[in-house]
Amino acid sequence: MKRFTPFLILVCFAFGANSQDLHYSMFFNSPLNLNPALTGQFIGDQRIHANYRRQWFNWPVENQNLTVGGDFKLKDYEKPNFLSLGALINYDVAGDLNTSLTGIDIFGSYSIKVGKGYITPGLNVGIGVRSFNTSNALLGEFWNGNTLTPGISADPLHQGNAGLDKLFVDANVGLNYRQVKTFRKFFDLGVSGNNLISPDVRFDENMGPESKLLPKFNIYGMGNWQVADKIDLLLNALVSLQNPYQEIVLNGQGKFYLNDEFTRALYLGAGIRLDDSWYPMIALQMDKLYVAFSYDLDIKEVQKGGGPEFALRYIFAALPYAGKKPCPIY
Repeated sequence: MKRFTPFLILVCFAFGANSQDLHYSMFFNSPLNLNPALTGQFIGDQRIHANYRRQWFNWPVENQNLTVGGDFKLKDYEKPNFLSLGALINYDVAGDLNTSLTGIDIFGSYSIKVGKGYITPGLNVGIGVRSFNTSNALLGEFWNGNTLTPGISADPLHQGNAGLDKLFVDANVGLNYRQVKTFRKFFDLGVSGNNLISPDVRFDENMGPESKLLPKFNIYGMGNWQVADKIDLLLNALVSLQNPYQEIVLNGQGKFYLNDEFTRALYLGAGIRLDDSWYPMIALQMDKLYVAFSYDLDIKEVQKGGGPEFALRYIFAALPYAGKKPCPIY
């Protein structure tokens, strides 16, 4: 209780220490964050989706993530190749000082028919704003040796309860290979490179050493296979490398169709983030609407409070979707 300054200093220099980017346990439900080359990679014409994650809510510095995005195809169904465009807003906030990141990104990809599949390069460019608000900051001068007596501080960080902002630009690229044989048999393989510009994200360029966003590389595979008349198996794997961090996430699900038209389904599954946490998940598909929920359970320290996560997706299709079609609507 005698020193409150270290926490404020930690916030000011938080980005001097290398940190990981935003990440979801159900990474396959946030495709544009995973790889810009996944723009337009879905069965349908337009897609909107949202994600929410809350973690460490039993700790003093809980973290919340929110993503809202959408993408669509500019496709002539008489031609095999097509262009896709998309946009995404990411927001995350943590701690008493509301240390936050708001990112607005635009995406583009071009899918090229190669044999039985599509090779798709993709690119996105975005603007990010990092900020925090000092109105809740408590400095050491507020401690009189016996009690906490907050008052008006002469510290410039407290004057006017101001916040500090940092604006930066970044870019990501990626490559994806998708093969779709039927609406129940398809897979994606891909790689992406993030933070290509490696912007300096210090709040004050005169404070501390240079703090650049570290490049990050994602390598993943996602697949759907029919294993019975009304049961599919979904497998997803992701390796993220952002020196000195490494993250490996594995996921498996069973998809149980609830009607003869194959337009409604229940998903039950689980995933694991190696050496960190595991999570059960459940999802429901009702025609073009998909809703999913998972809950992270920490392997080593259950008192962290876990991490609930939600995903929502809706796909618009110009052609009517019929599950029993022998060929996919792509």
